[in-house]
Amino acid sequence: MQSSYRVVPASAEHAPSLPGIERLAASLFGDYVPATLLDNVTLESVFLDAQRDGTLWVALGPDDTPVGFSRVVVDGVRVHLAELDVLPEHGRRGVGSELVGAVEAWSRSNGYGEITLTTYRDLPWNAPFYSRLGFAVVPESEWDAQLRHQFEQEAGLESERDKRVVMRKWLSTA
Repeated sequence: MQSSYRVVPASAEHAPSLPGIERLAASLFGDYVPATLLDNVTLESVFLDAQRDGTLWVALGPDDTPVGFSRVVVDGVRVHLAELDVLPEHGRRGVGSELVGAVEAWSRSNGYGEITLTTYRDLPWNAPFYSRLGFAVVPESEWDAQLRHQFEQEAGLESERDKRVVMRKWLSTA
């Protein structure tokens, strides 16, 4: 990541800007996903809850304003990366990788052995990006009830399900 960016645990003051970041990041999907899916953004109250729980990180730009964020939910014995968004004009600078790194560091320090996520299979900034960071596709035959539930929640419309995958990264305990 370029030195003009830094990833930190989110503060309550960051929460109001995060739905806007999510909406602008979603514009990258263009016609790949239905507009009805792009119209939904996470409520500020969800971000505030995550901030209070310590499960929300922001990437701050050169002027210390948020340019991206990652949010996780603890799902039983695993951490699930629920959201990762970076403003398009700050993309391809390592910001997303650093946000994932913050999630990994937090997960390890809290004793979790895996991180999961759901994402689009073919978009370069989705599954291929996560593969480069050590995540692997989890075949549906290996999904447990928790992974199936996450997939069902995040897959959206029935027409989107064939485009999406569940991915996992095992974390070393050392």
